[in-house]
Amino acid sequence: MQLGYVTDDIDAAATFLESRLGTVRCVKHFKSSLGGGLPPVGAGAPRAPFVVVDGAPADEWVIDVALVNAGPTNLEIIRPVGGAVDLYRGAVRPGEPATLHHLGFRVDDFDEASAIVAASGRTWKQFGDSGAIRFGYLDMTAELGHFVEVMELDEEAAQGFAHLEAKSNAPR
Repeated sequence: MQLGYVTDDIDAAATFLESRLGTVRCVKHFKSSLGGGLPPVGAGAPRAPFVVVDGAPADEWVIDVALVNAGPTNLEIIRPVGGAVDLYRGAVRPGEPATLHHLGFRVDDFDEASAIVAASGRTWKQFGDSGAIRFGYLDMTAELGHFVEVMELDEEAAQGFAHLEAKSNAPR
């Protein structure tokens, strides 16, 4: 459902998608932060935003994001800003508008996806919960040259992606 890119200039990357690839205007979110939270303990614990990087909860994790769709495919651009964001920072090609970073897939049950990852002998390089999206990144850079992101969307997040798709399909 998603092609994820990284950049060192979110405005230049968005302009590139809009002017060179013909997308509609990108929706930008600045200083998105998941740092400082902790994963829930126990099945009934309340959800709160958090991110775990390399097995440790991140105290600081801040990115800028631009989102736009090309039909049903979401194009996400991430600019690492601060904290434990080396997963993104390491793939940036300075001065280039965008670099492919991950392919994103939607799943119905993130816990089930996590069990499959664990059963395969692997671990999430990064995982977290924004409150609307539970996500994990599997490091497939050695095999495929990029990460694979798995996302479970709540209704609000699913509607947000549907809105981006509808905007991309609207007559211009």
